[in-house]
Amino acid sequence: MSDSKLSGPRRVSLVALGLGAVALAASLAGAQGASPELVARGKALFSDVKLSADGKYSCATCHPNEAHTDNLTYVGLNVVKDGDAAGRSTPTLWGAGNRAAYSWAGTAPSLDANIRGIIVNRMKGPEPSKETLDALVAYVRSLPYPPNPNLNADGTISDQAPAAAKRGFELFMNKAGCKTCHLPPHYDKKDVEDVFSGGKFKVPSLRVVSGTGPWFHDGRYKTLDEAVRAMWEYVQKAGTSEKLSDAEIQDIVEFLKVL
Repeated sequence: MSDSKLSGPRRVSLVALGLGAVALAASLAGAQGASPELVARGKALFSDVKLSADGKYSCATCHPNEAHTDNLTYVGLNVVKDGDAAGRSTPTLWGAGNRAAYSWAGTAPSLDANIRGIIVNRMKGPEPSKETLDALVAYVRSLPYPPNPNLNADGTISDQAPAAAKRGFELFMNKAGCKTCHLPPHYDKKDVEDVFSGGKFKVPSLRVVSGTGPWFHDGRYKTLDEAVRAMWEYVQKAGTSEKLSDAEIQDIVEFLKVL
């Protein structure tokens, strides 16, 4: 899959996986200390438009389908053209409880601080209570990554993965040097980086990356192939002596598709 706007069977598949993830919420919440009741309250608040100033927007507006992404780029609450320098693409919230950093600027010190910032600064809503934030955090933390037979528990490629994805994993971890910034199992790190895209931005998680396009902070790349080639251009400018063939770049793309 290379197109950023999902439709048809692919979207249906992602939605189904998201629903399956929510079915695991209670057990995961218990493991993390949140009660199923708190998670349920957070899920209800996630779709509550009263969190916004005008009563038109909720968290689920940009993160539908059990907190996935609407695949759009925004300035505030306004949808803008992908690639707008001021725009920020909507990330998926699957696995968000495992992120190393929050917000594209990487400045939110915690998940609850990030959620509070979205409500107050972007949605222009009232200051949320501690109880509201606790419930929203519990819900977001209950959203695991979709089940993935192509990955082992530690995020490495599994024996069941396609051959091209296995080759791509080896390239990703070694020759291409991608693991410098995208470490398994979540394929991110707690840092911001300047990859010549207009400033310093959070290193995003690459889990479920095939469903989160358009790619980069401003949605400038419509395909994973474009995004990978842009990153490889950055790595070359940063001083690597390695060379990748078109076939090797495509193998890396195939690996990203199964993450």
